[in-house]
Amino acid sequence: MMPSLPKFFSNLSSTITLQIVSGIVFLFCTLYLAFSIRHPLTFNKIIVGINFKRWQTNGSTNNDITKLLTGNETNVMIHSSNLSSESFICDYDKNNDTHQQTNIVFKNHRLNALRPYCDIVPTPRNTWISAKQYVESDIVFIIYTGASFYQNRAIAIRDSWLSRVTHKYFFSSIPYSPLPITVIEGAGENYMSNMKKLYQGMQIAYQKHKATAKFYFLAGCDTFVNVPHLLKRLDYFNHTEALVIGGNPFVHSCFRQKNQVVQTISYPSGGAGFFLSAAMMEMMYPKLDSFFQNHWPTEKVPYSDVALNCLAYSLGVQPSFVPGFWAFTPEQTLNNQGRLKLHSDSEPNTFHYVPPKSMYILDEFYVFQHVDRLANDNNLNELVKFTRQFVAAHYELLRIKTAECTLPPVKST
Repeated sequence: MMPSLPKFFSNLSSTITLQIVSGIVFLFCTLYLAFSIRHPLTFNKIIVGINFKRWQTNGSTNNDITKLLTGNETNVMIHSSNLSSESFICDYDKNNDTHQQTNIVFKNHRLNALRPYCDIVPTPRNTWISAKQYVESDIVFIIYTGASFYQNRAIAIRDSWLSRVTHKYFFSSIPYSPLPITVIEGAGENYMSNMKKLYQGMQIAYQKHKATAKFYFLAGCDTFVNVPHLLKRLDYFNHTEALVIGGNPFVHSCFRQKNQVVQTISYPSGGAGFFLSAAMMEMMYPKLDSFFQNHWPTEKVPYSDVALNCLAYSLGVQPSFVPGFWAFTPEQTLNNQGRLKLHSDSEPNTFHYVPPKSMYILDEFYVFQHVDRLANDNNLNELVKFTRQFVAAHYELLRIKTAECTLPPVKST
């Protein structure tokens, strides 16, 4: 039986519509392929623009995508895939290493020295966000040390994280040319000497940097500091306010006239390091000599971190505590605090009691981690900036070491 005329035209219309749709899809695919081959940059801008609108709808933004859409594509690396999560250290498998030309010594170092930290500290692989408020040169780094540590602890931090710092001081009582030692006359070299080294050294640093410094960071010569992480702790603080900023709080008594207990305070660990704002230093500066000479019982309580926090308290300032300051090594912190606590903040600022050999290894581990995150984020601008800084610091160290090292004589055959 023949179909009715209306039904026939209905079926014909559906067939024609399907053919038209198929033809449009085929044409679009052909144009897609041709255009993406001949004009890849313009094509990527169109596709990225579509995705960017979708991300905006979800409440997300991306600075690199914004630059791309505004025509600054020369500063941005373009990838069509999602962010990578490769880790140069943590993903390393010696058995599957196809780079046969790689130095075997570094292969072993990578696996045996660096790789263990992947199982200890947090290992973020992307989504790096730089500090918003302050840069490294806004900070004056004050390190108190002693002659017995010059050729081990002090050299280790000079060669590692401190090599990428602009304003830095070692305060001690004996000069030593390979280190930027500022000599504090008559300070001595025992444990109690830290008091005089610190408060007189602070006055020297303040006099030199009071016009430009925004914060002063105080730490010992066995403290590892991740400077990019450290700077981010200052994002919500104003250097024009009197501030003490640190972490890992302890409790101790404060004194007046050497033996009168006036208050028990909570203070940030000096081993883990802490900040004094420019305004705080300005308040402390005229009080330092009187406080340490007339009020603080150095022989009884030779703890410079406690003393400075008690001085701040006497001036009406209590510390601000933030995460990431650890008073022990990564290994001991993991044992003492547990993985959940240590990993509660993915970007630790400092670790204390780090021996010289570990100082080099820990710094190398975090340098590779930082490079991974910038590369995985396609953050070319920050990656180039950090690489240039690192290379400049490396060759400065080579110049220093050339001047301080004497090679043994070559024996004739």
